[in-house]
Amino acid sequence: MTAKISTFTGTQFMCSPPPVGFGIRFSVAEDKSIYATVVFDKSKEGGAGILHGGAIAAVLDEAMGVAAYESGQAGYTVTMTYNYKTHIPLNQPIIIRAWVEKIEGRKVFAMCAATLKNNTVAVDGHGIFVASNTLQNQLESNPYYPEDEL
Repeated sequence: MTAKISTFTGTQFMCSPPPVGFGIRFSVAEDKSIYATVVFDKSKEGGAGILHGGAIAAVLDEAMGVAAYESGQAGYTVTMTYNYKTHIPLNQPIIIRAWVEKIEGRKVFAMCAATLKNNTVAVDGHGIFVASNTLQNQLESNPYYPEDEL
């Protein structure tokens, strides 16, 4: 799979390293879906040894937002719905994926999943975003480039 790092600047909450943030940068596949492998540490713990449900919700929201941006429709979250199927353990690689399912006018319908290392989908979901040309233009005029691409 050929991929590049998304030029989406990201929110400080997602991009800052733990324990303040998540330290996440998303990659973009040829089909414009996005993905990242994330290891969550104790700073994001909910129950003993497992990830807080709100932490994965925030990450999946950001992932769907990046997918919308990569599809040329950056916008703001309107709704998010998640299906929590199993706990996400701390200190193990988790694959985060998101993609745009369809676009209707300014509505962007996105899907997402968090998958454990044994290929079990721990959380999946969907969201609706309202596209904003102003936001898309702001993000495109201030793109993120990894230091090795400068």
